[in-house]
Amino acid sequence: MSLRLAVLGLLDLEPGSGYALLQRFRHSLGFFWSTTHQQLYRELHSLQEAGWLDCETVVQKGRPDQKVYRLNVAGEAELDRLLLPEPAAMRLRDPWLVKLFSGRRLPDAHLRAELQRQEELHRQTLQTYLDLQQQIAAMPAARRQRYHHPELSLRLGIAIERAWLQWSEEVAAELEP
Repeated sequence: MSLRLAVLGLLDLEPGSGYALLQRFRHSLGFFWSTTHQQLYRELHSLQEAGWLDCETVVQKGRPDQKVYRLNVAGEAELDRLLLPEPAAMRLRDPWLVKLFSGRRLPDAHLRAELQRQEELHRQTLQTYLDLQQQIAAMPAARRQRYHHPELSLRLGIAIERAWLQWSEEVAAELEP
């Protein structure tokens, strides 16, 4: 996947300023793909130069003007083109699992403490995902329909977090003193 696909996908849902897109990215795609502020703005500039985005400057009182980006017909065609190739299978990269893999060299108490810390992080992530799912469910019907496919990916995130927490209970039982 590319940042280009991610940005076009976000703009396919609804127009937005660079700042608004970055916030939406962090609260959706950001859970499984990363970008920086600079990368996002570079990509927006590149997409606009390529003719795939329209940009409207909105004058704001007492604040700098805001550029609001909107996907145009050429951008929709590019999004469709980017969606065609089959993505590679997901590969998990988790520093905690690497540490656990070599955990025989560490005291069980250390591993238990780290496992508890990781469990809390995953509980928080799960709650964030459940909150997002509720926010989508509370949207007006037309907007909720636009967010149907993002909600499908959110469901996988929920399932993964629940599976991770179940797995951590099993590991915790084996690390008991």
